Amino acid sequence: MKTIAVINQKGGTGKTTTAVNLAAGFARRGYWTLLVDLDPQSSAAHSFGLDPSQAPATLSKAILEDRPLVEAIRTTNTEGVEVVLGGPELATLELRIKNPLTAVRVLSRLLAPVRPAYDLCVLDAPPALSLMFTNALSAADGLVVPVTPSFLSAKGLEALFTTIDEARADLAIAPDLIGILMTMVDRRQCLDKEVETSLREVFGEKVLSQVIRMNVRIKEAPGHFRSIFAHAPNSAGAEDYDAVAAEVLARMNLPQQAPAPSTEEDPHADGLTPELRPAPAEPVSHEAHREGEDTAAHAPAALAG
Repeated sequence: MKTIAVINQKGGTGKTTTAVNLAAGFARRGYWTLLVDLDPQSSAAHSFGLDPSQAPATLSKAILEDRPLVEAIRTTNTEGVEVVLGGPELATLELRIKNPLTAVRVLSRLLAPVRPAYDLCVLDAPPALSLMFTNALSAADGLVVPVTPSFLSAKGLEALFTTIDEARADLAIAPDLIGILMTMVDRRQCLDKEVETSLREVFGEKVLSQVIRMNVRIKEAPGHFRSIFAHAPNSAGAEDYDAVAAEVLARMNLPQQAPAPSTEEDPHADGLTPELRPAPAEPVSHEAHREGEDTAAHAPAALAG
């Protein structure tokens, strides 16, 4: 299982949107993908209609109570994507954990037993320096860094890369930079074009060729508890995120379509491998927000121990 952290210390760069839609984009290409929500705001889980505050098991409880991560995994309405619920307790984790200095690799340890069940793992890191931010760096094989075409967002890259370099030295980790992804780009705006040109001059091939254009369908999708591919499959947003998924796979030297295992060897035939799959539980989801909507369409079946 290759692990990709979508990471930026600055908020408002489209980080969670990118994590959610990259996971869905990989799943469309046959990669069984685990999306791990490391943000206390739980935006990745909410994007699929899941509410960690109602869940009996979350990542934070797995860490604090030494419980298996599989208890915090939920299925989604996107085939091939499952989510680890983070939980609001992640915001105060450093205050509650006995020795934060020894917990910088707790995520890697928790992921180890479920690795055989997935092809890819996407980490939605919190937009601030924290224990979970450091865990994302230590667990990742590669990093995708979303950035908007604004001066302050571009300026923040300097601080981010300093943090990454310090983590590499202090923690003896070496996640690769897969690429800087420009999001919310409107090339009709002179400033957007200027910032994009500047970033490509400074960072060269570190900037992904594909950008995410400004698209209202991308903003709508989380409110419908769907990825962009389910919400508006023919939109510019779906086209862009599909191209980004393809470029990330290429940069990681992975095939554009996941190799099809034989029936005997397929570890994803029923999501988690049989020895890891928990017993089904009641769905944990938001109620439908719009009159006349079918709640079942937005309430993915839950998994719990």
